[in-house]
Amino acid sequence: MASVIIPVAGTGKRFAAGQPKQFLPLAGKPVVVRTVERFLAHPEIEAGVIVAARSQMEYTKQLLEELPGFAGKFVVLAGGEERQDSVYNGLQAVKNKTGIVLVHDGVRPLVSTALIDAVISAAENNGAAIAAVPAKDTVKIVKDGKVIGTPDRSEMWLVQTPQASLVEWLKDAHERARQDGYYTTDESALLEWAGYPVSVVMGEYGNIKITTPEDLRIAETFTGTHR
Repeated sequence: MASVIIPVAGTGKRFAAGQPKQFLPLAGKPVVVRTVERFLAHPEIEAGVIVAARSQMEYTKQLLEELPGFAGKFVVLAGGEERQDSVYNGLQAVKNKTGIVLVHDGVRPLVSTALIDAVISAAENNGAAIAAVPAKDTVKIVKDGKVIGTPDRSEMWLVQTPQASLVEWLKDAHERARQDGYYTTDESALLEWAGYPVSVVMGEYGNIKITTPEDLRIAETFTGTHR
């Protein structure tokens, strides 16, 4: 069994839609509702923590507490200044001190049951695991508007969530990062920095993160058919 932390504290600055992207409708339901439903329905998820911006907590609760099975299994609490702070807050509320904890983007609503299964299994076997997909395009390293390098595309993977870890590994990495003032963009980078090995499982190209209006339109085409 596993727990999940779902940070939804973003303000959606890159979306420019007038409201945070997690609350925008996706095929008739807010994005965050569709995301949380995926984990509520998963048989391996025994508990969850939704981490929302303090100013959005009440509205987030109103949306999610209407979901069957949410109350008593999931909680909503306040996030921090950065995503890493929000995940740290979520970790403090995870009841199981051993076992697996997943972290999943609140605006990645199309994650499949099979992918959640795969990440949990890989973390159980290896200690930590992420979902990722091979880069389809050539990747360039750019500085000041000029190309300064072209890494080998065969080694380039695009990282997704969920990301999973032994609870004690992720807690240790977070505590050490707080002591050192170290910040990074996701849990796998934090674990790598702390010296923990991270395995990779094949993600899904349809497991998109909704960051722009174009992403929302793409997600609309998948909703209802993606499992």
